[in-house]
Amino acid sequence: MKNVTFPSCENCELTEGFLCAFSKDVKKDIGLDKKHLSIEKGDQIFSQGTHPVGLYCLYKGKVKLTKIGKDGKEQILRFYKPGDIIGYRSLLNQEAYQVNAVAIEEVHICLILKQSFLDMVDNNRAFSKNIINLLGDDLKTAEESIVGLSQKSVQERIAEALVLLINTYGFKADKVTIDVKLSRLEIANLAATTQETAIRTLAKMEKEGYLILNKKEIQIPDFNKLMSGTTLFD
Repeated sequence: MKNVTFPSCENCELTEGFLCAFSKDVKKDIGLDKKHLSIEKGDQIFSQGTHPVGLYCLYKGKVKLTKIGKDGKEQILRFYKPGDIIGYRSLLNQEAYQVNAVAIEEVHICLILKQSFLDMVDNNRAFSKNIINLLGDDLKTAEESIVGLSQKSVQERIAEALVLLINTYGFKADKVTIDVKLSRLEIANLAATTQETAIRTLAKMEKEGYLILNKKEIQIPDFNKLMSGTTLFD
């Protein structure tokens, strides 16, 4: 595992993310009582049924949020990039996690301890307002996901999953390769379908010119063409 030096919150070089919108004084207060965690690829940051000890702020790496159904299958709910905060809903509700947070690659995280986070929610109006906005965004995403499962084809769901990945992680330097590596099973779990169906659909989309498959990497030669296969802006 790489040796990473964590900066103080007020001197963090990240320019995008939940905490970036606040003043240095607020960031300093948030960071007074925090821990630094390094997590190996594939390991869990937290798991279903465990109770929150604080708010996780992703400093480096990529994380997926998953839920295991009664049938034992994994459903991928969303992805996180550096600057994102993780685990705030269960922390606010003071309940056990209903989901798992899993490192897609080696990640480095700042853990803001529970009481520090709750004190900030109670005492800083702007902070609590931004948390409420995040919860509203989460609800909107959940509603759209329910509609997608009931009304959209597998190809539409996979196309929208790829757009989600692009919006979260962007492209590599070549400007066509999505900057995250996922297995076919993970893509299937993200699109709420089986691995076999995902493989067939991805192959079909490749033939139709929507994408190019290269092991765990996916290239998008024409983003507008990919968008035309979704209903995101209908």
